[in-house]
Amino acid sequence: MRGQSSFFEHLGCIKHRGREGEILLTLQVKREILSAEGTIPSGIFSSMLDIVIGSTIAELVQQPTTTVNLNINYFDFTNCGPFTAVGTITWRNGKLIAGEGSVSDRDGNLKAKAAGTFKVIGR
Repeated sequence: MRGQSSFFEHLGCIKHRGREGEILLTLQVKREILSAEGTIPSGIFSSMLDIVIGSTIAELVQQPTTTVNLNINYFDFTNCGPFTAVGTITWRNGKLIAGEGSVSDRDGNLKAKAAGTFKVIGR
């Protein structure tokens, strides 16, 4: 499994493999990443989704990828962490690959969902 960025380490995200070889991100929420209202900023969930889908694709092709398009739906910003993000591949045609991802809280409630297209950029 490819490494993770210092940005994600700063946030507290950990990348690991799930039961069936899927890539998972987990986030133990630190107080300093919360908004003034005590909720999760949308950028945290969007970053988790971008990274988990891109990482899932990169593991398949064993090459770097870049995000072409990412559409996100947010459902709840309540801090009920830890949070887990998982990605899946939904379509592939040459260097373009589409995927989906979701972020759930500790009780399995869906917090955000994304669908996007990524491009394999080679070495």
